[in-house]
Amino acid sequence: MNFLVTGGTGFIGKRVVGQLIKKGVNVVSTDIDVKNNKDQFEHYLSQKKIRTDNIKLCELDISSKEEIQNIITDNKVSHIIACGYQMSNLIDNNPIKGAEVNIVGMTNLFQSVVDFNLKRLVFPSSESVYGISSEIYNNKPVKEDDYCGLQHHLFTYAVMKLLNEFMAKKYVTMKNVSIACTRPSVVFGYGRQRSSLMWAEEFATNPALGKELNLPFSESNKDNFIYVEDCAEQLIELSTKEHLDHFVYNTGTETASGKELKAIIKSLVPDAIVNFDEDGKPTPFIDSQDDTRIRKELSFVPRTLEQGIKEHMNEARLDHGLELIN
Repeated sequence: MNFLVTGGTGFIGKRVVGQLIKKGVNVVSTDIDVKNNKDQFEHYLSQKKIRTDNIKLCELDISSKEEIQNIITDNKVSHIIACGYQMSNLIDNNPIKGAEVNIVGMTNLFQSVVDFNLKRLVFPSSESVYGISSEIYNNKPVKEDDYCGLQHHLFTYAVMKLLNEFMAKKYVTMKNVSIACTRPSVVFGYGRQRSSLMWAEEFATNPALGKELNLPFSESNKDNFIYVEDCAEQLIELSTKEHLDHFVYNTGTETASGKELKAIIKSLVPDAIVNFDEDGKPTPFIDSQDDTRIRKELSFVPRTLEQGIKEHMNEARLDHGLELIN
């Protein structure tokens, strides 16, 4: 198997690349801006003691069909995990480029599965496709077949993800190709750099490094969380499984309130200072996913929230030369 991972130097993408390399798979990791992302990518691989023999790092703008074709042909690509995407802040600053990458670029990748008879393409969609609140669904765990109208959406990013899913499903049904996606909840972990969700980095990194934590929501705010390594592993398992029963999968995995989050943080770092904004708005996401489908279909068992936070903290501490948490 030869994998192309777009956005392979990014927050989720580099975890996908690292896990694939550990499995002995050849990987072409691409990014739209290799020059500015190469150093942190190589630093991550070095910290994780991941050999780079099977990695090829290339610059790729997925809005260019020709560039995609050259990468696939030159590297005999059989599978794609498409993590490259313009986030909300970038879309708002440059909506034309956002559409070129997120709409045209993703469609180019779907078409490449047809043109080159690839084994499978998998991509992370987002729980944001469900809208801004669990109240839309009567506060019940949201299932993959649940949807809401555009009036319940806040982010262009989310609507673009919906369109990606719609286009991908068309390719599956009309072209008989294998494409699947996950809908990750709040993905947390060390190393998030450009996002409107920086609190999902800081809530574990700051206490781990002895820094005060100020969260932009109240103690009662709830979110559904998945550790970044689990998010990456789900994408890989869906890519390599011989047969998939479905097109889309909720990732889960665990729901926690701000108060519960603080309790976990304090259990790991007792002197941590954690503050909430009791006047802050609720985070604009659903707070509970039904992940029965992916748990049933994959043998994979995700980490508990506490296990993920501990790994997150220790990765931050290792990067700063601090003693690890037992």
